[in-house]
Amino acid sequence: MARLAYVIPVMMVAFFLICNTMTMATNPWNENDKEVPWYGEILPPEPFIGFYAKVAQCLWNVNPVCGLQIYKHLFDQSKKLDDNCCRNVVKVGVQCNRDLGWALGLYKKFKPHRALIDIMSVKTYQECVGRKL
Repeated sequence: MARLAYVIPVMMVAFFLICNTMTMATNPWNENDKEVPWYGEILPPEPFIGFYAKVAQCLWNVNPVCGLQIYKHLFDQSKKLDDNCCRNVVKVGVQCNRDLGWALGLYKKFKPHRALIDIMSVKTYQECVGRKL
């Protein structure tokens, strides 16, 4: 019971951080929440304890201006990342990029695209490392 009293506040903080950070990561100047690609989606269950806290830490390192650009690039390779966002992808690191992709793939709306998201998150990281910025 004592453990449960600890876990619930931690999960609530993680949920708050993820929702706010993901919203800011798409377009921090847009007041319309419907612009967020996962708008209206229910936060899926955490795959393991601490996963959302880990993802929230990764999101704090994503430049908010680059969030939507990175998202679009995952699904459309013709949408190239600029050098600044590519630097941000490299700075965040390969594991955080994979974790962020996995978190996106947990949403019902994106489940059919999980394999593509995983492949493209690794490919995007490798492309950015290859640019030698």
